[in-house]
Amino acid sequence: MRLSQLLPQAGGGADPEIASIVNDSRLAGPGALFFAMPGARTSGENFMRQALEKGAAAVVAASQPPAALRAAFPGAVFLSAGDLQRALSAAAAAFYGRPSEKLQVYGLTGTKGKTTTAYLLESVLARAGAAPGVVGTIEYRVGGRVLAAAANTTPFAHTLQELLARMAAAGAKAAVMEVSSHALAGGRVEDVAFDVAAFLNLQSDHLDFHGTRENYFEAKAGLFALLERSPKPRRAAVLNADDPAARELGRRLGGRLKTFTFALDSPADLRAERLELGADHAAFTLAAAGRRLPVRLNLLGRHNVCNALAAIACAFAGGVPLETAAEGAAALRNVPGRLERVDLGQDFTVFVDYAHTAAALESVLANLRPLARGRLITVFGCGGDRDRTKRAPMGRAACSLSDLAIATTDNPRGEDPARIFADIEEGVRGFFSNYEIVPDRGEAIARAIGSARAGDIVLIAGKGHETYQIFKDRTVHFSDAEAAAAALRAKGGGHAA
Repeated sequence: MRLSQLLPQAGGGADPEIASIVNDSRLAGPGALFFAMPGARTSGENFMRQALEKGAAAVVAASQPPAALRAAFPGAVFLSAGDLQRALSAAAAAFYGRPSEKLQVYGLTGTKGKTTTAYLLESVLARAGAAPGVVGTIEYRVGGRVLAAAANTTPFAHTLQELLARMAAAGAKAAVMEVSSHALAGGRVEDVAFDVAAFLNLQSDHLDFHGTRENYFEAKAGLFALLERSPKPRRAAVLNADDPAARELGRRLGGRLKTFTFALDSPADLRAERLELGADHAAFTLAAAGRRLPVRLNLLGRHNVCNALAAIACAFAGGVPLETAAEGAAALRNVPGRLERVDLGQDFTVFVDYAHTAAALESVLANLRPLARGRLITVFGCGGDRDRTKRAPMGRAACSLSDLAIATTDNPRGEDPARIFADIEEGVRGFFSNYEIVPDRGEAIARAIGSARAGDIVLIAGKGHETYQIFKDRTVHFSDAEAAAAALRAKGGGHAA
């Protein structure tokens, strides 16, 4: 495809054939279109020469390159763009043939529940015969086949458009996307044609990036601006009627889009009634469209009933019959790192969960509390170089709902763990004494499991599916599930002494 077909500003000069689009100079090759994106620590403009040496045909940067670079590569095309992310998005969509227009695209945004809802919706759409693709926090896949592990919840636009094109080529009729606030603020999904967009909830998170909760909300609300301008003929918004931010979004939409609401506690188009929360399932009656259908989930907790409602509402908005949607939600067996059991036959229960905000941790613990026949023991941490405002609330949530809370490291990155623990303790010192600080995460997990007795529940929160720990100078392999299994084996199968 010619450069002028991808970027309007390329007209009037050399018009090379473009073979690939990259934002990493190491991946450049002959005919590449290289976007010199700004980074957290360095700018892509520092790597333009490397991309050109590898054969890049054109470079797009925020400003014009040095004259010396132009002189060194007289055959290359140099372009500037005021908004590199959006320029990348437009070019990638054109390069890959606008694949989102060939799929029914569901976008999910919210502080918590995106991944579980995506798995549930994938199961529903598979039941409906759509062979769906998924772009999410854990991995990117299509028809149940993993395409790649996820580098970002919502990848950069060129990777996203390539993934959607691969899904369409594989025969998928639908794609489910977890849409992060970072992706929305950064323009990564500007050229995705959405059919259905869902707003799950809003809690405080990522304030290190967005600055304020209001900015965070506005970023997420951007998904619905994209939905409004989508060329798709059947567009629908799905909103959580229990969530104040979702209700505000509904007021803003003002009836311009067909809207479906779901709720546990509020009037809504789809409701869950007669909840039954068991130790190995959650069941409810789905009330929607004048009908009542029984649904039994293999997932635990009230929050997963809400996630199932969201998935069913999305599918129903997209034209899937209610019966099929209910059956698809019930068919999902589990979600990696979301209340994932670690079971070696012990007489207490161990869960690994991704909860890494105060609201998510509070929700999970509130769901586990009535299931514990004994104590509830929680291991948790807060990431370094990230939003400090959520640390004290996470400490309060862990201590107020647990019999024992153990604070430990969770990707400290370049920050001193002692500072992270001090921030956590600001929320609990003088109010709670049922906590310990064990900096080594493996030791913290072993401490929790070693102290567990029959009937207890141990929750290891924060990392979920992740298999690494990020420190200042290195990233090491670390899996909460593996560490828990090792601690159980050291305890002799996990049985209390």
